[in-house]
Amino acid sequence: MSKTGKFLQDQEEFDIQQEQADIHPFSQVKPQKRRKYIIIFLFLLTVVVYSGIGYLIFRDQSKNDTSPEVSKNETKTEQLSEKLSNKISIPHFDIKLSGIEEAVRNSIKHFDITEVSYFKKKENKLARYKYYMLKAKENEIKGRYIDAISFYKKAWEINKKNPEILYRLSLLHFKIGYYKGAEKYVKQFLKIQKKDLKGLLLLSKSYEKMGNLKKAKIVLEEAYFLYPENKDVLENLGKLYEKENALIVAKDIYKILSDMGYLEGKLGLARVYEKLNDKKSALKIYREIYQDPNIPENLRTKIENKIISLE
Repeated sequence: MSKTGKFLQDQEEFDIQQEQADIHPFSQVKPQKRRKYIIIFLFLLTVVVYSGIGYLIFRDQSKNDTSPEVSKNETKTEQLSEKLSNKISIPHFDIKLSGIEEAVRNSIKHFDITEVSYFKKKENKLARYKYYMLKAKENEIKGRYIDAISFYKKAWEINKKNPEILYRLSLLHFKIGYYKGAEKYVKQFLKIQKKDLKGLLLLSKSYEKMGNLKKAKIVLEEAYFLYPENKDVLENLGKLYEKENALIVAKDIYKILSDMGYLEGKLGLARVYEKLNDKKSALKIYREIYQDPNIPENLRTKIENKIISLE
């Protein structure tokens, strides 16, 4: 083809392309370039779509994060309970307690409550104190003095405002023959109850049992100063002087007790007269005692033998 023919052919192709370009803007772009633009457009469209989806997910997640953890757990628990309730049929029990309570009350009447079960119900100091005092008194009455001492000690550890516990401890130690322990606790008792008569008498007897007559006499003389007309003080003081062979002093004390009408005073006075070899005075007192209709028969028999021996 000549150059002129070739030029005309190219010019004709150009005019055709120009007409297509007027119809659509991509018509004059080559197929490879058009495919490239389409891919870019789809990529951008994909980015926009996924960005929107990501925003929606992030917004929902933020709302869920602001709700309390308890709500999640409750929701899960409710869902689980609902599922279980649909699967499991739970029967309903209607229990009448009146009969059971009556049976329990009746069984308690015949049941010995132990220390362990007691403390399960009463976990406080006042309850323990009352329990220990109750058990101490029960054991003391039954003659179980060692156990009673143990419970009294426990009660004292809880409540040190009740000095009577100290006196009971002293008296029980005296009864079991542990006079040093009796002295210890009665001294503590007298620090609180300084002028208590029963405490002074118990301390004097403890000293006497330990062979310390001097201290026993000092305590009794103090008691006599505080309680000069008390029968127990006069009798114990008279016996103590009699044991020390202070017969004249003992006679005067027994005379006071005898004049007050006490049998113990007359018997003591008669004994002292015997020891002083005043048989006539002793015999006179013994006869007065023998004629008393209120004396026990066993004592009457002893007095009768005394009268026979002195006549």
